[in-house]
This record gives sequence, C-alpha cells and structure tokens, in this order.
Amino acid sequence: MLKPLLITNTTIFPGAWHPVQNNVDILVENTSISAIEHTGKIGGDPHSLQELDGSSLIAMPGFVNAHTHSNESFELGCYDAMPLELWLLFKYPPGAVRPISERWHYLRTMLLAIDSVRSGVTTVQDDLINPAFETAALDGAASAYRDIGLRATITVSMGDKSLIAPLPWLREIMPAELFAELNQHVPPSTNEHFRLFEHHYTKWHGQAGERLRIILGPIGPQWCSDALLTRANSISQERHIPIHTHTLESKLHAIEAEQLYGCTLVEHLARIRVLSPRLTLNHAIWLTDDDLRRLADSGCHVTHNPVSNLKLGSGIARVPEMLAAGINVALGTDGTSTSDRADMFRSLGLAAMLHRAGTLDSSHWPTANDAIAMATINGARSAGLDGGVLAPGKPADLILLSKRDFSFMGTDNIANRLAFATGADAVDTVIINGEIVMENRILCTIDETRLRQEIMAAGQLYPEQHVRPGHRSSRRFEPWFRQMLLRTIAEPVPAPIEALRVSAPRMV
Repeated sequence: MLKPLLITNTTIFPGAWHPVQNNVDILVENTSISAIEHTGKIGGDPHSLQELDGSSLIAMPGFVNAHTHSNESFELGCYDAMPLELWLLFKYPPGAVRPISERWHYLRTMLLAIDSVRSGVTTVQDDLINPAFETAALDGAASAYRDIGLRATITVSMGDKSLIAPLPWLREIMPAELFAELNQHVPPSTNEHFRLFEHHYTKWHGQAGERLRIILGPIGPQWCSDALLTRANSISQERHIPIHTHTLESKLHAIEAEQLYGCTLVEHLARIRVLSPRLTLNHAIWLTDDDLRRLADSGCHVTHNPVSNLKLGSGIARVPEMLAAGINVALGTDGTSTSDRADMFRSLGLAAMLHRAGTLDSSHWPTANDAIAMATINGARSAGLDGGVLAPGKPADLILLSKRDFSFMGTDNIANRLAFATGADAVDTVIINGEIVMENRILCTIDETRLRQEIMAAGQLYPEQHVRPGHRSSRRFEPWFRQMLLRTIAEPVPAPIEALRVSAPRMV
C-alpha cells in the first residue's frame, strides 16, 4: 500500500473551465484523491505522510493521449509527403513485415512511454497495430507500461480483410502479376483474432493495480468483416470495455464506404448496430451532417489527431460541428511516425488553433478550455475511465507544472497559457494511480539512462533490418497507389468538402 501523499500550498487548476485556486493542499491516499482543502486544513499525523512542497507548482489533471500507436516509435521522422494510403503501403508493406523480439517491442513502447510521461500524459490509449500477429507485441508493450507506471488501454488489433481488399481501382490499373502478389497476403481469420484477444485479456487486463486494460481494436470497418465487428461489439457490451477503430480518416475511406456498402461508414456501422457509447472512432474526418447526428445520438466518441491529419494531408476534422452536436471529442497524438512525437502539448495547441482557419466567425472557434477538455476529461470518457478532473474521489492521475516556466509569468489564465504558450519542459512531476512516476523531471520507476542507451542501440539497428527492406518491396507498388490517389481527387463523396477546408487542385 502506498504511503499517503500530501501536496502542500500549491496552485490548482482542477480541469477545463474550472477556476484556478491558490494556497491549496491535495491529499492522495492509495490510488485516489481523498481531499482538496485550503492550506493547513487537512489534518492527520505528519509522520505518516509523504509531503511534497507544491508552492512553486501548479497541479492539474494529467493528459490522456486518446489515440497513439507505440509500434511506430522506431520510425520517428521517417516519412514525408505521403497521403495515408501511401504511408500505409510503406509502413506496413504487405508480406514484408517481419517479427521482432519481445524486448524490442518493450523498448519501442518504452520510448513512447518516456516521451508521454515527460509531456504530462498519465493515460495512453495505445492502438497497437500488430501486422506480424505476434503475441510478443502486446506482451512487450504491456510490460513497458507496467514498469514505467503509466495507465494504459491497449487494443488487440483486428482485421480479417487484406490491406488492398477495400481499395478501389487497383485491380484495373495495376499489372496483374503485381496485383496477384499483393492479393496473396491473407490476414488471420476472425477466430484467430479473437483467440489472441482472449489470451491477452486473460493475461493483462486489470494488471498493475488496474492500470492496464485490454480492449478491442478493429483496425477499420473496411478491413473487417461485419461478423468481426458485431462479435467485437458483443464482447464490448458483455465486459464493459471500449472498441477503437479507424474511421473516415481519409477521403479514400469515404469512397470505399460508398463502393462497399452504398452508404457512409457511419451509416453502415449504425445498420449493423455497433454504434454505442463504448465505440470510439479514430480521426472521423470525412463526416456528413447525418453522420454527426448519428454519432451524437448513439453517444460515440471521436479522437482528434490534428498533427498526423495535417502531416498526411487527410483533412481537417469537423471538430467545431462535433462539439456543437454534443459529441465527445478526445485528443490524441496518433502514431509516432505520423506525428513523430508523443508530445501532447503539440496536439493541444493545434486542437485550439487549427479550426479557426477558414471561418471569420470566432463564435465557432474552439477555445483553450475546449482543447484542454479534449486532452483530459474527454479522453478519460473515451477510455471508459472516471478521470480528467481533480476532485475528491477521482483517480490520483495528476501533473505538477513549474511556475518557473516562462509561460506562467502571471498565472491569470492558466488555460490559455497551457494551450498557447506552455511546452513539455514545464512538466515537473507526474503522479499516476497515486504513485510518483516523475519528480523534478527525473523518472522514478525506471533506470532511464540505461534504457535510453538500449533504446538507441535497437533504434539504430531497426531501420536497416526492418524499415529499408520493407520500403524496397513497397516501391514496386508505389506508382499504382499514386495513380489511385490522384483518381481520388476528382471522385465525389457525401462529406461537405468545403467545411473541411480541403479542395482539389485546379486541373489544367
């Protein structure tokens, strides 16, 4: 049992839209916040407490990174000027993804975990893509989160259709022998996916003091049979666990839906009865007005990943419209080869500012508090957690920011400072599940120096052994993927393109 922790004489920003309070004590007992009072009002035997002087610190809820992929962490900065489908071809080259050791999976996730804690993240939703279908992938990732002390919700990724199954036009434009080569790579069956899920759920769900949770991760509806999606929904309902799936991230996703289902992806999910408050749609950029209404009515969540959406040119999500409709929008970084860092402050600033482009009516602009809510309480809701705000009875997942950071010169509006001026360097201390994970920017639960050396060594070898061979294979298919993407430009879709600030170039 953890010794009770008393944070004394601090400034507290309890959460989005909450007023700042000065001269406050916070008592943490076991894994929860048990009291928040004016300084000196919390009694008890001082010898039984661990005290932390908060006079130079600001306490606030820890960030929830609502969507990321730790399996990309050895490929920081590897890709440029690639739309989603072309990036997928190079990141996950069909037939060329080779297994790696559990230790390398561990180190790859630990890299993201270190970056996360240092940027004030207390909960990660890791959509762990596992194309080689390795047991070691989730075992390594879960072990890393266990050791560093992060709260982590980890998906068992699922997809019983091949990468190219939903892609339009490839069969007619690609040489037959190349298409046949792509088409021969068959993913594991629906039953195999659920066997792997049961294995990991039994082994890891609820471990590390309930910090680790295993959830369902259909990669995207277009890569999954309806049988897989409905079975995942049944398990989600029975066990009260979330489902995370990529939906309408790119314009091509919208085209695929029309060709596969004769309706939008959201409408198809409604028809097969999988829309629910347990479902989170990752990205959800190419939404129609009817899609927005369906998501709001069903209580679905959406993760907004502005950095990767911009890097991949996927579009600008309809976040103002989602918020106006009452949809719970959570904030993520996405994977670390499309956002390239797991730094939530980058996503926070963009979430507050990006949606101001294209409209001069500032009454519809998301505010700093909107962005902070996305990064805290909304993310907790998406994960099925009761957190994201500092109050008695809530989980003790909080971060302490240094008042010495230049961004806090005069703390009259902390929300604005966080969204527009503060960076990860301001994060001094991180407390997760009642345990101090980082203090004075020193990680407390791991030997960071030793692990950094091991991560660097593995990260130097990984590109030569795994990335470059896959890229050589992918280049053979690249011209026809580019043709497919060029054809996408002129193809009509139901989503209102003008609302997304995305337009086709003039064709001469």
